[in-house]
Amino acid sequence: MKPGMLLSLFALMALCGFGVPASGQQPSASAAKKKVVFIAGKPSHAYGAHEHNAGCQLLAKSLQAAMPSVACDVHLNGWPADESFATGADCIVMYCDGGVRHMVNEHLEHVDALAKKGVGIVCIHYGVEVPKGPSGEKFLEWIGGYFEPHWSVNPHWTAKFDKFPDHPISRGVEPFEVNDEWYYHMRFREGMQGVTPILTALPPKESLSRPDGPHQGNPAVRAAVLERKEPQHMAWAAERPGGGRGFGFTGGHDHWNWGDPNFRKLVLNAIVWCAHGDVPASGVQSPAVTMAQLEKNTDPKNKPANFDREKIRERLKLPSDDLTGPAKPAGDPQRAPQKAVANLEVAEGLEATLFSSEPDISNITNIDIDHLGRIWACEVENYRWEKRKLPSAPRPEGDRILVLEDTDGDGKCDKQTVFYQGRDIDSAHGICVLGSRVIVSALDKVLSFHDENGDLKADDKREVLFSGISGVQHDHGIHAFIFGPDGKLYFNFGNAGSQLKDAKGKIVVDRAGNEIVARRKPYQEGMVFRCNLDGSDVETLGWNFRNNWETCIDSFGTLWQSDNDDDGNQGVRINYVMEFGNYGYKDELTGAAWKAQRENLEKTIPQQHWHLNDPGVVPNLLLTGAGSPTGICVYEGRLMPKVFWDQVIHCDAGPSICRAYVAKKDGAGYQAEIVNVLNGANRDNWFRPSDVCVAPDGSLFVSDWYDPGVGGHNQQETERGRIFRVAPPGSKYATPKYDFTTAAGALEALKSPAQSVRYVAYTSLLSMGQPAAAILHETFFKSDDARLRARAMFCGAALVAKSGQQPFVAEMVKRTLKESNPDLRVLAIRLARLHGVDLSAIAPAARDAAPEVRRELAIALRHSKSPAAAGLWADLAVQYDGQDRWYLEALGIAADQQWDSFLEAYLAKSSEPWKTAAGRDILWRSRAKQTPALLVKILKDPATTEDEHPRYFRALDFLSGPEKEAALKSLLE
Repeated sequence: MKPGMLLSLFALMALCGFGVPASGQQPSASAAKKKVVFIAGKPSHAYGAHEHNAGCQLLAKSLQAAMPSVACDVHLNGWPADESFATGADCIVMYCDGGVRHMVNEHLEHVDALAKKGVGIVCIHYGVEVPKGPSGEKFLEWIGGYFEPHWSVNPHWTAKFDKFPDHPISRGVEPFEVNDEWYYHMRFREGMQGVTPILTALPPKESLSRPDGPHQGNPAVRAAVLERKEPQHMAWAAERPGGGRGFGFTGGHDHWNWGDPNFRKLVLNAIVWCAHGDVPASGVQSPAVTMAQLEKNTDPKNKPANFDREKIRERLKLPSDDLTGPAKPAGDPQRAPQKAVANLEVAEGLEATLFSSEPDISNITNIDIDHLGRIWACEVENYRWEKRKLPSAPRPEGDRILVLEDTDGDGKCDKQTVFYQGRDIDSAHGICVLGSRVIVSALDKVLSFHDENGDLKADDKREVLFSGISGVQHDHGIHAFIFGPDGKLYFNFGNAGSQLKDAKGKIVVDRAGNEIVARRKPYQEGMVFRCNLDGSDVETLGWNFRNNWETCIDSFGTLWQSDNDDDGNQGVRINYVMEFGNYGYKDELTGAAWKAQRENLEKTIPQQHWHLNDPGVVPNLLLTGAGSPTGICVYEGRLMPKVFWDQVIHCDAGPSICRAYVAKKDGAGYQAEIVNVLNGANRDNWFRPSDVCVAPDGSLFVSDWYDPGVGGHNQQETERGRIFRVAPPGSKYATPKYDFTTAAGALEALKSPAQSVRYVAYTSLLSMGQPAAAILHETFFKSDDARLRARAMFCGAALVAKSGQQPFVAEMVKRTLKESNPDLRVLAIRLARLHGVDLSAIAPAARDAAPEVRRELAIALRHSKSPAAAGLWADLAVQYDGQDRWYLEALGIAADQQWDSFLEAYLAKSSEPWKTAAGRDILWRSRAKQTPALLVKILKDPATTEDEHPRYFRALDFLSGPEKEAALKSLLE
């Protein structure tokens, strides 16, 4: 490095508010790339004792303040539900209750696998006690010792430590004296092999004044301390074969002791050492802690009437309260907004620019971009504040909806307006801007705000669109709305949403006649919906997702979304949402979790996770591994490189990535490959993309929650957040101007890649009558752009239907079914369904050469009362090729509630289908009264191999009634 560059680096460090440690030694590179995961146990004991949540948060903040490049993830209130929480961890810290209640007892295999990979393990206070046996043996391996009942003891006493070993954990630690519940007489490895005592003292005889008991006393400890005068070890370091490290620390009962600088430094040194980091020569120099900082984040326990905080402050010689909360990370320059762009890997042919960041914005959960190019953002600081055990909401005024503008065209936000702020939108997870209407998804409601005068301030007028949605302050609750090319709204909720109610609190009954409630009649878990702009005529389009965060739709009306797995199972998925499908998170009939034993169990966990071997489960487009999927859109612009044209673009906050799923048709469905857009994992994994949206000029905007962790309903950073613009290098942000008052101007706007612009265009055209009809007709027949033709067709059909000329819609459908482009033929069938066109108009599609067109006709047959429906279904079924699962499931969706007549029609057209692979699949998928006997026929067929039996037995699980009983009896004959 050149001398000038070195001086510049030191100047930048000084400006950012952190400098060289007091020893003059900087943390080395080995400490600069470490990840520490803190796991705090559930609340326990009285106020100020066993404050696991507050203690872990304080230690993490202190560590980051001293060594900003060390990433700290803090998981509160017990073992994380997301089993991938330790991905990339160099050390895990467990501060929790122990014994039989120790949270690790049920996760020994998981932690042992981490230990064998060299991950450091630190246990604090009661966290060093586990039962003798398997847990105890593992603790001996992991950290070299543990509290063994009837051997170890847990008295409160004042320990004085004035001598320390020559060990990195002791660096900078000065003699100190602290009263705590110092456990001692620990069970260590035989001969202390690989174990180094760190804190050692001889306990006073008063510490053994209690009668014998599992924690109080025993003959062995009395002989050691009272007779042989053996000093006891209250903290120790251990090394494992293969290089792993562990540390046990028996103090930490009294939360206030974390205010002692040496008490705290020793544990911070140990964490760095266990993470294989370099402990600075003077130890980890964290800022002084105030009493106010110690009190922050304590569990909601009754504070004793005689609690004397000033006495504690004086005893620990704490500085005066500054009431600013725990020390913040001291401005790691590598995570400063100025480095945000440099910390991203950007796809070839694109560049990212920083549109807005802290201190102007923070914690953005969802964005939309209006027809004028303004970015609307949900800024959330009150996320899960009660779950995080905070005494009150961090932002008492409530969370905010912001409007961000670039008024001078330099690609950076220079004007910010608060559209609305209130507790009724706390933890808002979705925003959709439609002209002067703003739809916000928050808590248990969907709210419609208005800005009729255009002052970017919410009018007094507002409506509740939907209510009574469960999952309040929960990631798996209600999510964002989007506008579809058909003039409808699309939205979803995750598996905490549970039910959908109207504005008056009444359960919504959907178009199929079902109450929208997650109770397997037929709906369960996460769901995706379509409705009119006023919330009426709701359709449930798919169900049995886990946490389908957001949905998106293309110009042909094809729906896409992501879904999160039970964290840690490598099962995050992308779905093409084939309408009215079951997507397999839970057992269709029983609601059993995917881990439940069943016939024909899938071979891999990601496949098991979605019940993919079960008949009646729609397949996935793509499995993407572990993650925390968030916002999604379809890119139909032409500004970006061609690889991204017409593709789904998606954010996954877990692996710190925004990427495209480049799809191509595969039978009646799709297959896809991943192409990254933005990747922060390799340079700054605090990049947590939360949403992606297409701007009117064809550029992308990506919002960044920006946080050291993700998942577990945690929020560690409440003062940071970014929004990036992604476009070809040198592309300036300029929003096209449209004249929505003329048919020609509105049609031009209908070409926009931004849905917000197309909404204004669609509604403008719809209000114009004949002038709009003429130009839409001309566009459909003359344009070379299939997606524009689709938009024109949707809008034109709506215009015709609005004028009362319904028969003309049928003619439009028939004409479109003759198009050479199969996407437009699919569109024709969707239009027929949308406008109630008679089945006869689309019946010719039964012999269409394209499987996706026949798939769409199958979906149109669902619940059809037409006498022709069964015959058409049979025509579709005999064309099944025995390999296309998408097509097979479309047939299953089509036959719902009509299996008997549909299967009868198929059997009349198919000779002995149980003897062919395709026929067997259709019988496996069927639910008719004839099905059990036909499945038994397959099972008894000598041509059926033993390996195939579980598949057909599993199909029988989905059948019931006397026909099944008779078939099973015949199986024994």
